[in-house]
Amino acid sequence: MSPQRPQPPAPYPGEVQGHCIPTHTPFSMENRRSLELDRFYQLTQQQREFYKDKTGTLYPIPYFMLPEEEKEKYPHPLDLPQLSAKTRWHLLRVSPENLHTYQTFPSGKRVTSQEREVRDSFFEYRA
Repeated sequence: MSPQRPQPPAPYPGEVQGHCIPTHTPFSMENRRSLELDRFYQLTQQQREFYKDKTGTLYPIPYFMLPEEEKEKYPHPLDLPQLSAKTRWHLLRVSPENLHTYQTFPSGKRVTSQEREVRDSFFEYRA
């Protein structure tokens, strides 16, 4: 009777003859991402069809709907109350169209920005 040779240990699951097969390859991760992007594209097209629907027979896609508590935090701009007359007047007064572009001297004389440019270009070489 010949001596019995020791048996090699049983391979681990996912291992074939000493080589380990990775469970996540770059291709499988890209494939998963590609499937996710395809699904998102399908959802966006369905939502687009919902907005184009004039009959009212299509429903909005839940993926794109905000939860109710979010609507309280971020109200739609058209749902905000009207501004008071005082606030509207203040916003109009400080708007960029109404900024003063002239310089007022203590004597009360006002000089426009164009006059100032001419004056500064004339006196810039003065020592």
